[in-house]
Amino acid sequence: MQPRIVLAHYQGPSCAGRVQIADPDQPLEFAGAGWTTRLTRQPIGEGAEHCDFEARVTRGVATGCAVGLSLTIPDWGCGHFLLMPGVVYAGNRFESRKLGYPPKHQASDCRPDVPTLIADIPRLNAGAGGSRIQLLAGAMARPAVAAFDPVRRTGWIILAPPNAGDFELGFDVVEGDDRKSLEVRITAPGVREQRYQFMNAAAECSDRAADFCEGQGVSFGLELHAFTCASVQGLFDRLFELRTNLLPPPTLPRPSSFSEAFALVEDHYNRDFWWEKAGLYGTERVHLDHPNPYQAGWCGGIIAEYALLAGGASETTRKRCLTHLEKSLTEGISPSGLFYGKYARGEWRSDCWHEQSEDYAWRRPLTLVRRQGDALLYALRAFETLEEQGQTIPEAWLAGARRVAESLVHIWRKHGQFGQWVDQFTGDVVIGNSASGGIIPAALCAAEQRFGGGDFLRVARDAAEYFYRDFTQPGVTTGGPGDALQCPDSESSYALVESYVALHETTGETHWADRAGEAARQFATWVMPYDYRFPPDSLFGRLDIRTTGAVFANAQNGHAAPGICTHSGLGLFKLARLTGNARYAELARAIARMIPQCVSTAEHPMIAKDGQVLPPGWINERVNTSDWDDNLGGVFHGPCWSEASLLLSWAELRGELEAD
Repeated sequence: MQPRIVLAHYQGPSCAGRVQIADPDQPLEFAGAGWTTRLTRQPIGEGAEHCDFEARVTRGVATGCAVGLSLTIPDWGCGHFLLMPGVVYAGNRFESRKLGYPPKHQASDCRPDVPTLIADIPRLNAGAGGSRIQLLAGAMARPAVAAFDPVRRTGWIILAPPNAGDFELGFDVVEGDDRKSLEVRITAPGVREQRYQFMNAAAECSDRAADFCEGQGVSFGLELHAFTCASVQGLFDRLFELRTNLLPPPTLPRPSSFSEAFALVEDHYNRDFWWEKAGLYGTERVHLDHPNPYQAGWCGGIIAEYALLAGGASETTRKRCLTHLEKSLTEGISPSGLFYGKYARGEWRSDCWHEQSEDYAWRRPLTLVRRQGDALLYALRAFETLEEQGQTIPEAWLAGARRVAESLVHIWRKHGQFGQWVDQFTGDVVIGNSASGGIIPAALCAAEQRFGGGDFLRVARDAAEYFYRDFTQPGVTTGGPGDALQCPDSESSYALVESYVALHETTGETHWADRAGEAARQFATWVMPYDYRFPPDSLFGRLDIRTTGAVFANAQNGHAAPGICTHSGLGLFKLARLTGNARYAELARAIARMIPQCVSTAEHPMIAKDGQVLPPGWINERVNTSDWDDNLGGVFHGPCWSEASLLLSWAELRGELEAD
C-alpha cells in the first residue's frame, strides 16, 4: 500500500468536484489557495509503518475542502475479505433487498438452503456496476479498514484515529467496476456523497467540507500493516493485537454502583414489566397494547428471570420469577417441544402470530431458533442457582426443559442444522443457513450435565463443528437478531464463544478452547475500544457517556449498545482463565463497565429525542455514534434488552466487577 496525498474540493454539500493527488513537500495551488503538504513514513515493525500526514494553507482561503490520504489494496479481487469493524464483514457482498424495518424474508426465501440475505446496508456490490462504501469513523466499532487475500495469503490493515483536530475522519472505499482494484480514501473532514440511513444505503447526505484560512490545515497519522496471513482468522488475530493503536486512551466512566443499577432495573421490572394476569415478566411494558409484550429468550424472557434470581433480588421479585419459570416451563412449550416465541392477548403464540395479511410472506407460524437456545440455557442456569439457594426443582420444570432439549436434538438429526427460523408447531427448519442457533451447543452441554444420556453432548459437538466450519472459519456469523435478516452480527459471534467454552468445560478437549479464542477475537471487532467524541449539545455529550466497551449488535442497525445481546461476557472471563490471556477478561470488563452509565436515574435522567424522560431503571439500546437514525448521541423513549444484560453482568460477574 503506497499512501498518496489527496485533496478534494466540494462545489456543494456532499458533491465532490475537483480531486487532486499531491506530491509531498511540494507547494501547490488548489481551491483558490496555496498549500503545502507533508508525508513521512516510519517503519514500526516487519511489514508495518506509521505515516504522518499534514496539509496546510499557506496563502489565501480554500473553501469547501477535505484532505487526506489515498491507499490502494494491491491485486484486488472479488474473493478478498473486506472488514470494517462493526459494519462490514466479507465486504457485506451478499444478496441485498430493499425492505422496511424489520426486514423479513419473502415466501420464496423460506427454505433451509436460502443464501445469506441482507437489507440495503453499506456493502460492496454483489452484482455489476458501482461498488462503494462511505462511512464516518463513528459508524465503525473502531476506525479501520482491513482485507485478506485468500489467493496470496496476505493481510492488510489500515488503522486510523477517529478525529483529526475538530474533524471526524471519513472513509471512502471504492471498488473498480472490473472488481480488480480497491481504493481507500481517508480524509478530514469526512464528506459522504451518500449516507446510510435506517435501511437505505443511498440516503441524501448533508455533510459539508471545511474552509481553511491561511495557516490552517489538517494533520493525522495512520498505521499500515501488510503481513503473511494463512486464513481470514489471521486478520482478526492481528486486529485483536492492534485494536487500541492510534486511539485516544479511554477513561473510566463516571463512578456508578452496579448493585444500585441492578436495584433500579429490578424495580423497573416490577413496576413496568410484571404481568400479574399472565404470571410473566414481560419484555415490553405490559400496560400498553403492545403486539409483543413477552418474548422468550433473545431480548430477555427467562434470561432476565435467571439473572434476577442469581443477582440477589428481593423476595417479591423472587416469587414472581418462580411464577414466571413455572408458566414458561409447563404451559409455554408448544406441541413441537419448543418454547413458544411469544405470549400476547392471553395466549402463547409463535413469533409471527400477528402477521395475518393474505399477501404477507410470513403467514407461517415461525419462531426464531436462537430463542430456544437462550431460554433453555438460562432456565438450566436458573435451576443451578435455585438449588444453590436450597430449593428443589419441580419435576414438571425439569420435564419441560428436557423436552425442549430433546426437540433441539430432533431438529439437528432431521435437518443437519438448526436454521434461523423454524416452524413453531413442527420444529421443521423453514429458513436455514445461519448461526442463529450458535448458543444451542452451550444449552445442550448444560442439558447433558443435568440429564445425561450422551445424546445432548453428541449433538452439541456435531453442531459446534458445523458452526465452526461454516461461520467461524469463514469469519462471518449471521442470524442472531430476529430483526436483521442474515446480516453479519455480533450476537451469534459471541454465542459461539459461550458454546465453544462450554464444550471445553464439558469434554476437556483443548481444541474447543482454541476455537473459543478465535470466536472471541472475531467478536472483539464489534466492541468499541475508545471513547467517541459526542457533540457537546447531544444527550450523551451532556452526560459525558464513555463508549469504550459499547457493542455493535449487527451491521444493519447502525449503532452500538450497552452490553452484549443478551449475555454478560462470562465466557470471555472463562476463556481468559483457560488460556492465561488477560485481554479477554479486559474486553469483558470494559463491556460490563459501560452499561451502568446508561441507566436512567433521577440524578442523570435519559431524555429521548422527543423530550420524554426515561423513568429510573430504563436502559435504551442506542449508543448512537453515527447519524444512521438522525439521533447522534441520543436515545428513543423505551426500555430495551440492555437491562437484561446489566442484570446478567451483576449476577454472573459480580466478583470480577467488585474487584475493580
